[in-house]
Amino acid sequence: MAIMNSLTDLIRAGLGAENGGAPPALPRRRKRLWELPTRWHCPLIGTCLTVGELRKLAARAGLDVADMSDYTLHVTVVSSCDGRSRIAEILQRHFEKQYAPAVKRFACARDAEQVLALWKGALAEGNDIPGALWAAFSHAEIDHETGQEIYGDIHMLSHQQGAAVRANLRRLDELKRENHRLRNDAAAYKMGLAVVEREKDKAVAELERRLAVAEQKAMLLGQREIELAEARRQARDYEHLLARAEAMARRIETLEERNAANARRAGELERKLSAVSQALAETEKALELALGIGECKGVAGTDGCGRSCPAETALAGRCVLCVGGRTSLVEAYRRLVEMQGGRFLHHDGGEEQSLRRVDSAVASADAVVCQSGCVSHAAYYRLKEACKKLGKPCVFVQSPGIASFAQGLSALAGGTQSGAGHGIRLIG
Repeated sequence: MAIMNSLTDLIRAGLGAENGGAPPALPRRRKRLWELPTRWHCPLIGTCLTVGELRKLAARAGLDVADMSDYTLHVTVVSSCDGRSRIAEILQRHFEKQYAPAVKRFACARDAEQVLALWKGALAEGNDIPGALWAAFSHAEIDHETGQEIYGDIHMLSHQQGAAVRANLRRLDELKRENHRLRNDAAAYKMGLAVVEREKDKAVAELERRLAVAEQKAMLLGQREIELAEARRQARDYEHLLARAEAMARRIETLEERNAANARRAGELERKLSAVSQALAETEKALELALGIGECKGVAGTDGCGRSCPAETALAGRCVLCVGGRTSLVEAYRRLVEMQGGRFLHHDGGEEQSLRRVDSAVASADAVVCQSGCVSHAAYYRLKEACKKLGKPCVFVQSPGIASFAQGLSALAGGTQSGAGHGIRLIG
């Protein structure tokens, strides 16, 4: 790098001498990964790399990724890109090679406005979003305002993933209704086919009877010709009925095939719903176990109910600060703390409340539970630094659910890392 800078200075000096001593302005180069604003690293790495690619590149950089969860790996790599590190250089080379066509396409942009226009076009077409994101963020002419607008666009894309689950549920209801309708249609067609079969049998019987009559009147040629003509007409009618029956049979086969396909699709969706229900049951069981500290002794004159109940003095009046989490679950967090004899404070991790209030909130608390999956990187590191500075114990949990929060309280109450298997880390 020092040699390159020296060569650049010599080139500028030589060109300056030829131009009367004033060095010409060199073209601005594109930005490197570690030169981008820190908050851009998270959406850039999350969008431009699959989990499998991230694990492979991180292992190449010497990181031990075997026991890392996907989220821990993401946070580790993002934080390592603040400066020029080995993993940052590997990712830089990978992005340059992987998204070279997008970089070439964005090279025609001469200012931030043109960069933004190219990005908006790629976003509207849904055409190579990862490549467009890297080409825009690393462009030499991008400014802070343009980068923030692109950051907002890619952030909102992540919220659209949840719509797929609701669409699947709606589709399942539609398939069930269509399945019911198809069953009814198939039953109606079967009934119609039975009617046609009966009509066919009646027609065949009638033809046989009339043919017998015609044979008996063979001596009367004129009458025979009339009856034969009538028989032919009825035969044509029979063929028409038979064609209708065959068409109905083919229709029933088509409906049965569609019904079987819909049944398979409905079964797949029902299996997914069953898996979700099982995960919910396991979460509720984990919550019950997390709250079950000690056996109920009952009231005076009884032997107790035999169920596990939370120890009301597990926190012994300590003030617990919860950072992050879901807004809809804040009251549930509060009840868990108060049920164990503690007092509750809450900070949303910088969503609406100022990050400057984190320090004062930590100072007012005796212990901290941080929902690390629901706070920004800035809030995560500021909280960690404040807890270390003030000597306050802090538990980091990945999931914002009730069960994970209860495990965090249990770890605080016991002063151990009993929740390590649930993605909980106790600091202090």
